[in-house]
Amino acid sequence: MGLLWVAWRGQRAQFAAIAALLLLYGAAALVERSEPELTGLTGQLAGFLPGAVCLVWGAPLIARELETGTFKLAWAQSVTRGRWLAAILASAAAGALAATGTLAALLTWALPDAGGDPMAWPHYESHGIVPFARVVFALTLGAALGAVTGHSRVAMPLAVLLVGVSQLGGRAMRGQFHLSYWPMQSAEAAAYVGITVFLTGIAYLAIRRRA
Repeated sequence: MGLLWVAWRGQRAQFAAIAALLLLYGAAALVERSEPELTGLTGQLAGFLPGAVCLVWGAPLIARELETGTFKLAWAQSVTRGRWLAAILASAAAGALAATGTLAALLTWALPDAGGDPMAWPHYESHGIVPFARVVFALTLGAALGAVTGHSRVAMPLAVLLVGVSQLGGRAMRGQFHLSYWPMQSAEAAAYVGITVFLTGIAYLAIRRRA
């Protein structure tokens, strides 16, 4: 618990930045509720949350520790690199999932009677379990790139680009499968989880190579 507390304290700026973004989503939801002609505004903006988490939180998560040398303090106190990585990723993932849950609640409130095709964008990408799996994937992608490159300025644009490519790839792949909403959501979420595990391994190997 002590390591998790330290990890959380080190990520307060990221928590605050994502909280500010959620306030903007809340404002969009209020506008949408009061102006029916803007229906869909919050849902369309919801797709940008993984990219924001990746840019603001994931990419600097390890890269900034390596740039400033603060990781040495943890490693010098008999904390294994695996435990250190697990603590900072777990703290960040908890915050990212909480942000996604808050956004999902905002969407439910803003669009209580939304109908239409559940497979259509942006409804599909802002409802169900896919947004939760994708935001953790985006966070871990940024962290892995930060661990490999060691520079947040390099990792940040790369991570955002790859998150965007993954979203476009996901949309393209959905057109190749004739699955209903929940089977498709389950399959896509499982793919994100599998890639997240792989990226976590990449991040671990990258920090293991650091002297």
